[in-house]
Amino acid sequence: MARPDRRDPTQIRALHCVLGQLNRVDGSAQFSAGDTSVLCGVYGPVDVKLYDEKLDRAHIEVKFRPDIGVPTTKDKWVEDAVRSTFEREILGQLHPRTLVQINVQVCQGDGSVDAAAVNATTLALIDAGIPLRAMVAAATCVVRPDHSIIVDPTQEEADSALSTHTFAFSNLQTNSPAYVDSRGEFSIDEYNACYDMCMAAVDRTLAFMRTAVEGKILKETQTAL
Repeated sequence: MARPDRRDPTQIRALHCVLGQLNRVDGSAQFSAGDTSVLCGVYGPVDVKLYDEKLDRAHIEVKFRPDIGVPTTKDKWVEDAVRSTFEREILGQLHPRTLVQINVQVCQGDGSVDAAAVNATTLALIDAGIPLRAMVAAATCVVRPDHSIIVDPTQEEADSALSTHTFAFSNLQTNSPAYVDSRGEFSIDEYNACYDMCMAAVDRTLAFMRTAVEGKILKETQTAL
């Protein structure tokens, strides 16, 4: 079954990102994959409210806003995905009794929004100077009605899929994903195939993200000279 945009099953959409475009936050990044675009702003470490205070680590707060309307149950899933991923990856023990606030805004949603949200958050945290255990990136695969598997689906492709699978991996080269979300009907073989396809897509995404961060650092260094 051919894809509407004529991509190969393993081909991700064109990636683009901008770091540090917001002024009133400690770090920000806009990450785009095709027509999906997510903006993330990070505050912190800052003072935390007493009831959220943790004596041994920073409190991580995530707010996710869709491009249209109020947050739905599906949007809450994405919010939980970002929170659960980065509660493990942020070295919060270095900043106990503080708050790291992550605000994620969908600028345009055309499939794979949860993966784009993870990628935008990683870049915004790096831009804010928040210490991380590793750099994390995510990718989404779907199993289509003919049981073929494609990576980085558009919203049209995701809506007609039998199942959707999002995996996040770090750059530590471990086979254990930082986050997994699988929904729908699928076999073990299909799950494993999605796992492998997402891991390969994440490798390409991490390479892109590293280049973007290195480019910003180089630009800042040249400006300071």
